[in-house]
Amino acid sequence: MTTTIAFRPTLLRSSALSALVLAGLIGTAPAFAQDAQVQPSTSVSTPSQGDVSPAPTSAPTAAPAPAAQADQPQDIVVTGSLFRRTDTETPSPVTVLTADSLAKAGINNVSDAVRSISADSSGSVPTSFTNGFGAGSSGVSLRGLTVNSTLTLIDGVRTANYPLADDGQRSFVDLNTIPNAIVDRVEVLKDGASSSYGADAIGGVVNIIMKKEIVGAYGTVEGGVTQRGDGGSQRATLTLGTGRLKEQGFNFYVSGEYQHNDAIYNRNRGFPYNTADLTSIGGDNNNAGSVAPSSTTSAVVAPTTQTTPGNILSGTGLATGPFQVLNPNGCAAGQTLVTTPRSGTGFIDQGCEQNLVSQYGQIQPEQTRFGVTVHGTAQINDKTQAYLIASYFQNDVKSQGSPSLIRSANPVNTQNIVLPALLANGTDNPNNPFNTPAAIRYRFGDIASSSEYKNHVIRAAAGIDGQFGEGWGYSATITAAHSWLDITQDGYLNLAGLQTAITSGSYNFVNPELNTAAVRAAVSPTVRSQATSDLDMVQGVITKDLFQLPGGALQLGVGGSVRYEAQNDPSQNPDFTTINLNQFSAVGNRTVESAYFEVNAPILTSLEIDGSGRFDHYSEGYSHFSPKIGVKFTPIRQVALRGTFSKGFRAPSFAETSGSVVGFTAATPPCSLQAQHGATVTGTTCSGGSAYNQSYSIGFNTAGNPDIKPELSRSFTGGVVVQPLRWLSFTADYYNIKKTRVITGGPLSNQALAAYYAGTALPAGYSVTPDAIDPSYPNAPTRALFVNSPYANAAALKTSGLDFSALVQLKPSDDFHFTSRAEATYILHYDFKQSDADPFVDFVGTQAPYITSSGAGTPAWRGNWQNSIDYKAYTLTATAYYTSGYKAVAYDQFGTTDCDGGSTYGGTDPEFNCHVKHFVDVDLTGNVKVNDKFDLYFNVVNLLDQKAPLNAGNYAAVNYNPTYTQIGAVGRTIRVGANFQF
Repeated sequence: MTTTIAFRPTLLRSSALSALVLAGLIGTAPAFAQDAQVQPSTSVSTPSQGDVSPAPTSAPTAAPAPAAQADQPQDIVVTGSLFRRTDTETPSPVTVLTADSLAKAGINNVSDAVRSISADSSGSVPTSFTNGFGAGSSGVSLRGLTVNSTLTLIDGVRTANYPLADDGQRSFVDLNTIPNAIVDRVEVLKDGASSSYGADAIGGVVNIIMKKEIVGAYGTVEGGVTQRGDGGSQRATLTLGTGRLKEQGFNFYVSGEYQHNDAIYNRNRGFPYNTADLTSIGGDNNNAGSVAPSSTTSAVVAPTTQTTPGNILSGTGLATGPFQVLNPNGCAAGQTLVTTPRSGTGFIDQGCEQNLVSQYGQIQPEQTRFGVTVHGTAQINDKTQAYLIASYFQNDVKSQGSPSLIRSANPVNTQNIVLPALLANGTDNPNNPFNTPAAIRYRFGDIASSSEYKNHVIRAAAGIDGQFGEGWGYSATITAAHSWLDITQDGYLNLAGLQTAITSGSYNFVNPELNTAAVRAAVSPTVRSQATSDLDMVQGVITKDLFQLPGGALQLGVGGSVRYEAQNDPSQNPDFTTINLNQFSAVGNRTVESAYFEVNAPILTSLEIDGSGRFDHYSEGYSHFSPKIGVKFTPIRQVALRGTFSKGFRAPSFAETSGSVVGFTAATPPCSLQAQHGATVTGTTCSGGSAYNQSYSIGFNTAGNPDIKPELSRSFTGGVVVQPLRWLSFTADYYNIKKTRVITGGPLSNQALAAYYAGTALPAGYSVTPDAIDPSYPNAPTRALFVNSPYANAAALKTSGLDFSALVQLKPSDDFHFTSRAEATYILHYDFKQSDADPFVDFVGTQAPYITSSGAGTPAWRGNWQNSIDYKAYTLTATAYYTSGYKAVAYDQFGTTDCDGGSTYGGTDPEFNCHVKHFVDVDLTGNVKVNDKFDLYFNVVNLLDQKAPLNAGNYAAVNYNPTYTQIGAVGRTIRVGANFQF
């Protein structure tokens, strides 16, 4: 990824980025720095809008757009500070992704830009995770503290959150709905910033800064396709601007952009992404129906009994005979008949093995993004500037999934559903070959399962800033943002419609192809819902140069703000009429009043001390004060030392105070239970036995707690910035963060689960809903289906690590320029404890936290390295991204760090795939400037066509981890495009 940090004149006015040699990587990982003598920053910014540097005159993937020019660098405001300054290097580490460096990396949207930085870690939300509660979105998780601890700003101002919460709990901004065509740069403050911005900035701040001035017409057209011939993409932008601030006193531009990515299906990729059958490499066969009887699109039935005549949901779950394929012609096309002896009965059950992954799975959903932005800036006088920006953006994500199961536990238990022997009219049931009720296993293969998430965001902001008197400055901003998400879902079963179809015999289970559209619509009507979120805010700042110190003016800044936040995410299934549709809701609103200050004291030319604090009051009744102090010491012009100490907080989300959520994760019954269902126990391992012992989905039902308190944090950083030579610079920073009162759903869920299996008392406030009985072992104890629990301030987290970055810039001639940039993050510790009674457990190098978001885990290393050559009209850039391997063990899910029992794979061989390999992706971009108004470029993403390493236990994708290795499943992708201006 690209990072740029400008430095004080005492450090040669260049950014300094630090070196790191990654084990397993050819060199260091990319960070971008800007040499101020090569690309001077020239425009004035405000605390609300941010600095806008001139855009490059040519770029591989983004149309150029000029900004105002100046002979000398002017004051700017950096993310995390109230003051203008002549440099961008503060006591806090800040990574800057410029439009030029992003273009050279082949990155064409804000989501990919932010999520590719090395500090983004566990809890990050990828768009490809369409089965998550925040489906259709993309979110960043700095330091692995999850998306709700990273604050995302646009021009220094908050915006509305995505209407759905990640995991039904964590609020965040959807990066997919931020315009990309007019982004000047992205500043990433990798430090606690509650003293400046309030809640949610514990892990850091991402500030997306838009261009302030564009003159002329600029555009981009681009098309792409994967090497496999699918995954087509199209992109187009057009920006029209007029007026020069320096000469005419105003600038106005309109920008529109469109981007579309086709869906990519698992069936169009090779092994192991196209199947759940891993027997060829020593794993298990988890294809549907491979353990008969299971649920495929070919119905299987067996005689059974029911406890309440006429109630088709009251089956006992005990099959009194063997399961058989209902259709006399056997399994459907493409499926294989399998038979399994049922232990202790003499029955031989039939089933149909079906590769659901290949038939229905998607690696990448279809996505369409488009929007328009209007931006105006007025230079009222030489000391006063005002701006107005208004935008509409829409992100539409469409995905498909496997057909719905007739048996479910959510929200109504249909696990023991039966087909009656006689229909409601007294005639024989054509779907039941027995003279008794029939148990059934079935997926509705004739009813397509799909979801569409269409998020609209309309946003407007206006601000004014300037100077007056002797050393006085001010800024004021007002903003309003509204997001509404339209959700359309097909393929879910309506309980009443299903019951009617079964009792009347209108649905044909024998040959589903004969069902009419009307019958299917009655069983599975389209479910539509809408969720919204709002943010309205007014803020103002006044600054004053008080008096001169040896190093410069002592500055004081004070400010205040009032904001209104609201979320309306009602339950999609309020009457419990839709089977398998997850239950989650979050409805609420609040007002937040804030006052804050900052003092900057350049005590010496070599010593700067900065202190800040903020008081926030929430209308729910709680308040918090967040302090911060930072120090920067420059003993010699080539070296600067920096450090910060801060305290912060995260306010509870509406979901955590008044909402509810049911989430599902993969689980395997403990060996003690498996043994009672026919498993063979060898030492501490178990294998075989009933299908009941296989991995299944367990639900965690969590309810909001109105008495929940804000999370608290303490963090400090310390680092060094070194530039021994004009063309070489590097930095190294240490971070240490501690979170207490961490809000977690069901902190004692593991204890409750263990107590359930041990037959002992559950913790207070917890309960377990048991699963249906095992037909093969009807007298054996049942596994847990749901764990019911509240949110609580019970967990704690400690994390620490190192950030490195480095920059080499060589210009042997006017026609030749070589730049090498690197960035990397090494996580030393990620210690988490679920409750006060639990010990801290280090998650680094494992797939924990597994129950958070997409279960991405915590790789120890992430990094990137970019090398770029500019020669006359040609540019060639290679960027490598590295993610270290990790152990596929999840302590937060299984309570152990050993492969034996803790592996996320959940197969019969606990050692299989317990280790996930590292991943390296190399991207190549090239650009040729045809003339002053036209240039051509190409991007080759995943140049070496590296495959994503096998991760059989990841529940967000099939056999790989989409958070870090999505491009490894997509494969080599080629894009070509052109930038033009007129």
